[in-house]
Amino acid sequence: MIHGLTFKEYVEEEKQKLSEMNKEEKIDYFKEYYLKLCIFGVVVLILLLWLMIDIGLNLRHNVVTGGVVNTKLTTEGTELLGKQYLEHLQLSKVFNKVNIAPDIFLDDDDPQSYTIFQAELATNSYNYLITDDKGLDFIVELECLADLDTVLDSEVSGQVSDKKIYKKLKESGTEIAAAIDITDTAFAKEYIESGGKVYFVISGKEKEYDSAVAMLKYILER
Repeated sequence: MIHGLTFKEYVEEEKQKLSEMNKEEKIDYFKEYYLKLCIFGVVVLILLLWLMIDIGLNLRHNVVTGGVVNTKLTTEGTELLGKQYLEHLQLSKVFNKVNIAPDIFLDDDDPQSYTIFQAELATNSYNYLITDDKGLDFIVELECLADLDTVLDSEVSGQVSDKKIYKKLKESGTEIAAAIDITDTAFAKEYIESGGKVYFVISGKEKEYDSAVAMLKYILER
C-alpha cells in the first residue's frame, strides 16, 4: 500500500496528475518527488553490482601463489608469472587467478619484516618462492619447504640434478634438496634483478606441491 492506495491505484493517480501538467510542471514535479529516489536507486544498484563483482573475483580458483624474496622481479616478470601463466595453462581469468608477491624483503634493520614473512610461511601462504642466499637460509631455518628429491618427478629431477641445493634441517639434521639454482636460466637473467644467486623453493601445503612443480617447469621452459 502507498498512502492507503494499492500500487495499481497509485500509478493511475500519478498518471492522472501528470496528464494535467504542462512540460515544466512535470519536470518540477519529478525533481521534487522522484529525483532523490532515482539517485538513491542508482547508487544502490551500483553498490550491489560492485559487491557481486567483488564476491565473484574472490571466489575465483587460485591456481598458484608465489613470492619473490630479497630479489627484484621486473614488471614483465610479474606479468609472466601472473596473467601470462594463466594463458599458458589456457585457463580463463574470469574463473581463475594467479597470485604473486613480487617484493618481499627481509631487512635486518626491520625485525618485523622477518616476523611477517615467518607468519606467512607458517600459514602456507606461498606455493613457491624465488629467493637469494639470505632468504633461502631463513626458509630452511624455519623448515617451511619441501624436499625436492621427493617432490619432483624423474624428468624434472634429472633436468635440474646439477642445480639442486642441499641444506641440513636444524631440528632433525636431515639433509634435503632445499632449492633449485635458477640463476643461469633465461627467466632469471631476463626478469630477475639480483647481484647474486637466485633459487626456486617449493613451500606451502604438501597437497599443493604439484602447482609449484608446474610453475618450476614453466620457468625452466622460458
